[in-house]
Amino acid sequence: MRGSTPRLDPVAVVGPGSVGLALAARLAGQGHPVTLCGRPGSPPVSSVTWSDGRETRTVDVEWCGDPAAVRPFAQVVVATKLYQGEATRAWLERLVDRDTLVVVAQNGIEHRERVAPHAAAGQVAPVLVHFNAERRDRDLVDIRQDGPGLVVGDDAPGRRARALLDRTGLGVHTSADFTTAAWEKLMVNAIANPVTALTCRRLEVFGDPSVRVLSAAMLAEVAEVGRAEGARLPAEAVDDVLPWIDARPAGAGSSMLADRVAGRHLEYDGLLGAVVRRARAHSLAVPMCTAVLALVAALDTTSFAAATPHDPFKRQEQ
Repeated sequence: MRGSTPRLDPVAVVGPGSVGLALAARLAGQGHPVTLCGRPGSPPVSSVTWSDGRETRTVDVEWCGDPAAVRPFAQVVVATKLYQGEATRAWLERLVDRDTLVVVAQNGIEHRERVAPHAAAGQVAPVLVHFNAERRDRDLVDIRQDGPGLVVGDDAPGRRARALLDRTGLGVHTSADFTTAAWEKLMVNAIANPVTALTCRRLEVFGDPSVRVLSAAMLAEVAEVGRAEGARLPAEAVDDVLPWIDARPAGAGSSMLADRVAGRHLEYDGLLGAVVRRARAHSLAVPMCTAVLALVAALDTTSFAAATPHDPFKRQEQ
């Protein structure tokens, strides 16, 4: 249903994927005029329907497929895939000025680095997305969550982001130690995504004894790198990840598995690639993560790198 709500400040959402659609729809539903920024030439999206199992609602949005057609916004949400760096930068060049709050709702740990130099560090609010969103059509998204769906840092841009994201109703948690929170999430993503993509199996693959041994070794490496980066990861942090994966609903998969099945680029660089890069910076050996990264990078035949030699251990900007 469509209801009348107070009109709030405009928001630009870059990336009409599952997370972008979910955030755009929930912000529009609270009265924010939302401009959804998508790939040039893509069919426009003028409304988004979201469902969370209790409620289904349709809200209007404005579509823009041309970065040259937009002006700076006071609030911009970046929800593109990690490999869409070039397209994201094209939007940021037009959407961001020195007063813009840039909310980066992406995977990984390199949120601020990805939007530089278009936004200064003090303008950028990294956000960890914990809710699950599945886009079932260009304008239809299912939202599922268990607990707070978003995590922001306890700093000036994080507090500005929370004032905006609280209106989504997805539940926002402010973390005084965002570095640790980001590495805790990366421990799951850096293992679950590449292993499911390589095996073309859902999370049940972690029940295989050999896969479990490999995953435990990878987790130990990720935790060591995270601690070198300042994350406060106790010894039990490694032991908690696989039981958490085991507890996921039957048939649960991963975003990287879905991307592989659909023939899309894979987000390996911003996840496992970030671990290996940071390990090198600290002169840490991470042989299991390095080997799995090489294999999953070789899967990404949809990227330009399929025809161009590249080093998967250097930062990819695709």
